[in-house]
Amino acid sequence: MTDQSVSVRKRQAILDAARTVFSRLGYAKTSMDDVAEEAGIAKGTLYLYFKSKEDLYLGALARDVREMTERAITAMNAKAGFRDKLTAFLTVRLEYCKANEDFLRIYLAEYGSMFTKTQLRKELCKAARENMQAMAEIVEAAMARRELRRAPAGAVAATIFDVARGLMERRLLGWKELQAKDEVRFAVDLLWSGIGAVKAGK
Repeated sequence: MTDQSVSVRKRQAILDAARTVFSRLGYAKTSMDDVAEEAGIAKGTLYLYFKSKEDLYLGALARDVREMTERAITAMNAKAGFRDKLTAFLTVRLEYCKANEDFLRIYLAEYGSMFTKTQLRKELCKAARENMQAMAEIVEAAMARRELRRAPAGAVAATIFDVARGLMERRLLGWKELQAKDEVRFAVDLLWSGIGAVKAGK
């Protein structure tokens, strides 16, 4: 195993430990000592990889956001119609959050704080805008194919992300009135009633 692969593995292990600790204690109460202890390394080693607690927190959150986004894009690209793409998008996010509850806790906690003026929040806002722009482009393409009625693509994309976040929050709260598959189906039906193209004669 090369030195580079060892370094990558150690970085991933640190991020896993950070996600666990931030989820358990919250950002304010977590210290670099806590993360080092969870990762089973010296604090000095931790600082070789991350210069500050904020840097570590952003690294843990950004890694999972990227992975969840990549999975969603891959799943959407495998589908032809927008309705199927939308179903894939929501399904991937719910499945990812179910399998990674530690991530979900810090993601939702941070999402509610995006408007405070720190570099951390600026970075997350930038990532959120980029993800929403990608969705808006998919929406625009569906409108061009006349799958969707004409509407501001950015507003449609933002609404889709809002619905997705609501589904994720209910997963964390443990509300089980509906199974995830049923929740996704209902959400898609609801969104489609507002954005789906109206067929001639209806």
